[in-house]
Amino acid sequence: MFSFVRKSVPAEDEISLYKRRETVYETDRTLEAPGPYTVAIRFVDAVAENASVTVNGREAEAVAGWTMCNTGKARLGAFVWTAEEGDAGRAPVVGVRGIPTATEVTMVPGRDEALIGEAKALRVKPDEIRVPLTLERGMQLVATVGDHSFSCSREELEATLDRMEELVPKMRSLGFNGIESYVRWDMVEAEQGKFDWSYYDAVVNKGAEYGMKWFPLVIGGSAYALPEWYRERTEGFVGFKCLEHGEENNCPSIFSEQQTPYVSAYLHEFGRHYNSWGDKVFGCRLGPSGNYGESQYPASGNWGYKHRPEHMHIGWWAGDDMAQVKFRAAMEKKYGTVEALNKAWGDGFASFEEVRTFLPVMTDSRRKRKDFVDWYTDEMTDWCNRWAVWMREELKDLDIYQSSGGWGYAECGTDFSAQAKGMKPVGGGIRATNEDESYELNFAITRMLASAARFYGVKFGSEPAGFGTVRSVMNRLYNILCNNGSHLFYYYPNITGSELGSSRWLKYSPLLDRRSEPLTEVAVLYPDTQGRIGDAAIRYLEGSSFFSQVFPLRRKLDYDFCSEEMIRDGALERYKVLVILGRNHEGDVIEAEALDRIDAWVRGGGRVICPVLQSNNIRGPMTVEGDQSVYRRWAAGDVGAGQVFLPPEMREPLDDFIDDVADILMGMDDLDPLTKKMLTAEHPRGVYAAALKSGELAFYNERLTDARVRLSDGTEFTMEPVSIRLV
Repeated sequence: MFSFVRKSVPAEDEISLYKRRETVYETDRTLEAPGPYTVAIRFVDAVAENASVTVNGREAEAVAGWTMCNTGKARLGAFVWTAEEGDAGRAPVVGVRGIPTATEVTMVPGRDEALIGEAKALRVKPDEIRVPLTLERGMQLVATVGDHSFSCSREELEATLDRMEELVPKMRSLGFNGIESYVRWDMVEAEQGKFDWSYYDAVVNKGAEYGMKWFPLVIGGSAYALPEWYRERTEGFVGFKCLEHGEENNCPSIFSEQQTPYVSAYLHEFGRHYNSWGDKVFGCRLGPSGNYGESQYPASGNWGYKHRPEHMHIGWWAGDDMAQVKFRAAMEKKYGTVEALNKAWGDGFASFEEVRTFLPVMTDSRRKRKDFVDWYTDEMTDWCNRWAVWMREELKDLDIYQSSGGWGYAECGTDFSAQAKGMKPVGGGIRATNEDESYELNFAITRMLASAARFYGVKFGSEPAGFGTVRSVMNRLYNILCNNGSHLFYYYPNITGSELGSSRWLKYSPLLDRRSEPLTEVAVLYPDTQGRIGDAAIRYLEGSSFFSQVFPLRRKLDYDFCSEEMIRDGALERYKVLVILGRNHEGDVIEAEALDRIDAWVRGGGRVICPVLQSNNIRGPMTVEGDQSVYRRWAAGDVGAGQVFLPPEMREPLDDFIDDVADILMGMDDLDPLTKKMLTAEHPRGVYAAALKSGELAFYNERLTDARVRLSDGTEFTMEPVSIRLV
């Protein structure tokens, strides 16, 4: 047996986003032969962390006892490491992360099942858990807990339950009350018409032992979830085909009704089986399409049928024969005659039979491109809405959330406003599946969904797109707090695999009881039309002309996005000011109906701030057909009872006009005092403020250093690094 002594301890005040603190242990004994070794760490379970171990710089497999739940009991962690030829003759060096309370570190040759069994026996039992967070305003706090059903088989249930015994008590000890699984169609209906829910029943029951409710993703529209009998033995299967290459993949095309009876039966069976499980199940979210199981067309990633590679990319997935049929029918319904279509598009079709889907970049006609992208997006919205209806027909009493991802680019087909609106009839919710490490980016890509959810009266939740550090943990907590969310999801490594993640979560998650709807008197026009007729506004995330202005304005104040769909449904009455963040060479293009409603709102007393470029750009908003009459009236001062501010700008730097927007807002006497207080708060860059309807200001310090904040009433306070404060 190798016995180790502690050699070095990390500094307590060190803050590193991407590297966890590591304690190093050394021994005088050298390794004799390659092969497996079991590292055993005895410790006092006095923190809430996940452990990881390296030997000679290489990661060891965490087998048992690697999660800490702050119970105070003596426990054992077992890790298996494989020595290589080059390790022979060297004294092993063990690095331990996440166990600051280790009392003994040893290592023995081989995979020691006795030590592993002891580590499992000392895992935290349900009655030993100390739950640190009990919210008076309850919400769903959901996490992954080792169920790998996105990739595993039914035969791996025992391994799944073993991992859950490690992770479920861990996440419960952080205050989480829900667990997530991926429910794959092929896992429950391997033989047509014969549904077997036993795998997931076992997962649900294991979570319930620890007081955790189930909230799964139900997947049926992604290639990796398809049963073999459906994909290979039913007639008429149609996969998505891209317009870029003419290649098909195994994600079922939403333009074909061939899948409808099969997938609706699957959803009905899920609802029938779990509707009465409300004491153990929160509900579910839907995975209607795309690569992973979201409300979008195929994009990045490659989770293929039977886990084989597929033709996958961000693109336009409307190349199959049924897509042509549906597109022609939609255009004939809209225009009535081919002559009317030709006039709108500037084309010369002899009949509707000649009309086909096309790559939007291949046309110079704004109306033609907009018609195609509108249809493409509406088809995805309709498919997602149908999924929600099918699920609600049997899952009558539990929550149903839609999964909305991406960042709003047109190829994705995700209309955040329309998808939120579509969940209203079924009493559902919407979960943003796209949150990021950066708070500014988080705000930019989730605020449309959150704004629409509030307007249409549906529940709002969020999910990270992947890896996150303590910054991600905290900015997502801040985001859900300031949006009055009802559902918050983390992958367990987001919190437990991040330095300071667990401690910051435990310290600040109680603030969720003070979450509130934001007091947003200012809205920014979301560039629906601009994003569909061109790529500059949203398509390229790192080069978006819209988001590049969203960021600096968010540094000034919190605000909503308002889409054209929301405007048509009367959302402008919620706001005092609408800001148009235009930076488009050919003008800010808005559909005529939405622009007319903005104009009517202004004439009734509303206010618009629309900076215009002093260059060769086309200034001001216009319709798709190029009509600028509304803007010309505004420029001439014809605004009725309202106001339109058109500050002329050279824009060097390009976002310089944001200061002017803030100055104009400060000059408005009827803004709420809390809004003014938010605008005038003095703080360094990297600190953000939000006004809440509860009457409080919520601040977030994303910096890795202390931040001093001063309010207009003289209040001053200091925020620690990566922290939230409500005042």
